[in-house]
Amino acid sequence: MVEFRELRYAPLSGIDRVAGAFESLVRSWEFSSELTGDVITPLQGSGWRGIAAEQAAGGIQKVRTEIDAAFEEASAMARALRDAHTELAGAQADLKAAIQSAADRGLTVDDTGGVHWPPATNPADKNDPDYANSYRQKATDVADAIARAVARAAAADAAAAGALAADTGADRTSFNAKPLGGQPEEEAKKAADLLRLGDKATEAQVLELNQLVKSHSGDPRFATAFYTSAGPDGFLSSYGALSEFGGYYGSDATKKALLELQGNLGRTLATATDGAKVPHLSEAWQTGLRKAGAAQYQLLPDRLQGGNPYGYQILSNILRTGTYDPHFLNPVVEHITQLSAQNPGRWEDAVSKANPIGQVFFLGKDGSGINPMSGALEALGHNPTAATKYFHDQATVYNDDGTVKATGQPNTYLKQLTGTGFNSILQDYQPDHGPHGKAAPMEAGALGHALEAATTGRAYDATDAPLPPHTPEMAAVAAQVVDRFGNGDGPKLLRKGELFADLAPSLGHATAAYMGDVQAALSPQDRTLPSYGAPAHLGQESTAKLLGALGRNPEAFGAIAQAQQAYTTAHIQDVMLHRDTYGDQFGQAVNNAAHPGGEVAGILTAARTSALVGEMKDQADAYNKSIDQNAMWGKSVWAMTGGKALGQVPVVGAGLSLPVNYFIDQLAANYHIEANTADPATAADVAGLNGSAEAAKRAVEQAAQGTGLNPQQIEALSTAAANQVRAGAADSSGLFTRAVNG
Repeated sequence: MVEFRELRYAPLSGIDRVAGAFESLVRSWEFSSELTGDVITPLQGSGWRGIAAEQAAGGIQKVRTEIDAAFEEASAMARALRDAHTELAGAQADLKAAIQSAADRGLTVDDTGGVHWPPATNPADKNDPDYANSYRQKATDVADAIARAVARAAAADAAAAGALAADTGADRTSFNAKPLGGQPEEEAKKAADLLRLGDKATEAQVLELNQLVKSHSGDPRFATAFYTSAGPDGFLSSYGALSEFGGYYGSDATKKALLELQGNLGRTLATATDGAKVPHLSEAWQTGLRKAGAAQYQLLPDRLQGGNPYGYQILSNILRTGTYDPHFLNPVVEHITQLSAQNPGRWEDAVSKANPIGQVFFLGKDGSGINPMSGALEALGHNPTAATKYFHDQATVYNDDGTVKATGQPNTYLKQLTGTGFNSILQDYQPDHGPHGKAAPMEAGALGHALEAATTGRAYDATDAPLPPHTPEMAAVAAQVVDRFGNGDGPKLLRKGELFADLAPSLGHATAAYMGDVQAALSPQDRTLPSYGAPAHLGQESTAKLLGALGRNPEAFGAIAQAQQAYTTAHIQDVMLHRDTYGDQFGQAVNNAAHPGGEVAGILTAARTSALVGEMKDQADAYNKSIDQNAMWGKSVWAMTGGKALGQVPVVGAGLSLPVNYFIDQLAANYHIEANTADPATAADVAGLNGSAEAAKRAVEQAAQGTGLNPQQIEALSTAAANQVRAGAADSSGLFTRAVNG
């Protein structure tokens, strides 16, 4: 126990010197190499054979083992001592700051840590109740700061004592081959011990466990030590029992802490499995986790227990949180996918007997999320690199126990996940509702999130993050998606009430990110339309039909419409800023830049008009709201095109003072529908075409400022651009007729 006086006056230089000595010892460790060079290698080359030689070799091996153990013990002690010095020095600095704060406020601190204020010396102060009250509050603040500093020192002292005791061990005849280490390792052991309590953990212990994991989720030393101590099997069984019991019988505080713990465990697991961090979990641990994921667990005694969930059902929602190394995440997601494909009903069977396992495992509504594919796909949705690899790279096939069976296999995951039969691997089970053999809404939405991340290179909910240039792999996945949902039954599956309707918003976001490729697909003769990175080479008819399907969904419509406005504006801007390049063809170049946007707008508008028929005001409001909420897609696409691919244009046109953000917001407002008309569907049709035409006209007008063109020339160019948008919409009539009716 650390006292105030000890912390105030303790010289910490001694701990610093000892820590430095151990660190120097570890850095200059040569005993292992000396044993190898001076003893083992000469002995092996001597030709000595026989019983005596074998006995000597055994003795040398024992020495080698002890030397290695000594190195591990010295390394751990160096970490423990350095952690102790860092924390104690920090606590001492906090204490000195508190004492100085007392002096600044006219207070004094005695050698026991008591805080005092000066007595009143004149009659006025003696009779003023506020005199004592004001000093009392100041003294309380200082006393609290002193208490925090002493508590920090006491915690560091206890952690160091525990770590050093664990490092040296109880065996006085040999070194400790598996020392604990410093404070992170000590607290990891404490957290693992709390986790092992399972259903026996009290509210206070659950809260303490959550705080420990939360505080150290980004520390690879803590994370690796915690998961190593728990072990794959022990982690899933202990956490499962803890959450199951607490989810049903715990207090409100316990349930809240368990939900937080689920996310904190995900972030900590991501840290522990990151191959770029030192240390990190071994390959054997990760293989063991896959084996544990395929096993079933009885979490509670029979009198309390319902079904016996699979390890992956316990793990999958932990995976929803965290930025994972694909080297860890992809094998887990592939294994879950393959187990689901073998027997899509296995997850429902595991929990439908007697009482199902608790809601704490499943973050969906009405008990949905029993299928671990939902959590696995959400994990991909937050980890774009892993998502792209999952849908693009050759597949690795795993045995039931998680070991590798075959590599370099054809990747059919998108085909499997978008199957429409009654044996879907995206089926779910909802208690009291019976099993559902087709793809469930929650899982369809999660698939959309994974595809959005895979095609855009950005986590689906990181809408403020910049979009990276498309890689060939990302573009290939985008082409797969357009082919799947732009042909056959694909467009129909995205309609409201259909099997993959919950996929539409994410596909709308992905389509917005590929607006250059979309316009190039609809205008294949125009080779001037730039892609953002690797081109996706989308098919004309499949692109048109996908646009027609997505235009029926307000969220998807809003994102695509914003992107179309921004892309067309940027393309027109580029032509205007480089008019000398086009010579006599300048006017035609402006028209060419406007035409593809008209084709996109024509298809979107027709689809929206179709969706509005019979639904009127509610749908009109939904579309208007989506246009406003998806402004970030217009700005993201502007950054991709106007800001990068088309020459680093900082604002809309040379010499223009209007910021791009305001310009895009204003143009998007042209897409709004006035619902209080006699015919909202027709109003939507008119609004869509007028909005696109107006966007093209204003893009020319704004970009022309300061270019030397006279007002008549600007009016002619801008009107021609607007008319080209309308012409594009008319030209796409055949395409969007097929799209709307697809």
